[in-house]
Amino acid sequence: MLLLSVVGGFGAIILVTQFLFKGAVRGQVVGCICLIFSLCVFVAPLGIVRQVIKTKSVEYMPLLLSIFLTLSDVMWFFYGLLLKDINIAAPNVLGFIFVINYPHSSLGMNG
Repeated sequence: MLLLSVVGGFGAIILVTQFLFKGAVRGQVVGCICLIFSLCVFVAPLGIVRQVIKTKSVEYMPLLLSIFLTLSDVMWFFYGLLLKDINIAAPNVLGFIFVINYPHSSLGMNG
């Protein structure tokens, strides 16, 4: 089901952008779509925050995920900054803000 959703979603994006947009506008539309999906990657783990706060335990919050999301985020931000591409840099600024706000055992919660 997940594979079908990914393939179907990717196919829909290709069809819409291929036939409805031309030239530089197409690049901007694809950039905005990628920006939205990039933000979803950083926001998705926030769904666990409710359970972490409720149980006062970080056992449900994977620390390695947060560490590697942060590293990836910083690298992509600087890549976008060097290219002067807002579609790469912007979601990574927001992603960094989301990632550093994830609860961790180092923040004084019992774990």
